[in-house]
Amino acid sequence: MKYCENCSCATNDSRCPLCGSKKLRPVKDDDYCLVTECKKSQAAQRKEDLARYGIQAIGVPYGDGFRSQLALPLENERLYVPYAQLHKTLELLHAWEKEEEKILRTYLLQHAKSLSISPKLAKRLIRKLRLTEEELIPYLREALTSADKVYDGGALSNSSAHLYLCRLPKYVITLNSETMEIVAVDRR
Repeated sequence: MKYCENCSCATNDSRCPLCGSKKLRPVKDDDYCLVTECKKSQAAQRKEDLARYGIQAIGVPYGDGFRSQLALPLENERLYVPYAQLHKTLELLHAWEKEEEKILRTYLLQHAKSLSISPKLAKRLIRKLRLTEEELIPYLREALTSADKVYDGGALSNSSAHLYLCRLPKYVITLNSETMEIVAVDRR
């Protein structure tokens, strides 16, 4: 395993997957390695969860320069762990991600009957997908339940609702978790 000192990234490749640098050295057990980037609120929870398993994760604020220019805190955090604990951390993160996705899928299945769509978006989708008006909602329900991946895209501002994203082979469907309204269908 090699290590990029610029990105704090461990890799099996001859180049860093983040910056493309060829200046890699053998990784040491005490090198801190990037494991994930997540919302600031989720990062705090992840650090606590990892600490329960004896893994010390360090969070570094990360985001675009625009928020910094406005003197606003950065919205994301990158989490780093020592290389010696990298594989265990990745296993835990993967397991937690699967559990969260299972919860989201269950929620979608329970609330699929409440699915709605704005008339303007419905008209566009009917034309694009070559469906009738009566076929659209059942088609979207089926698509949501058979999505490749379902994840939480974050909270909507000034609301307790979240945007749920459902990835399909050709599309990503975005919906409001509270109203179950489909707000976007985008090509992948």
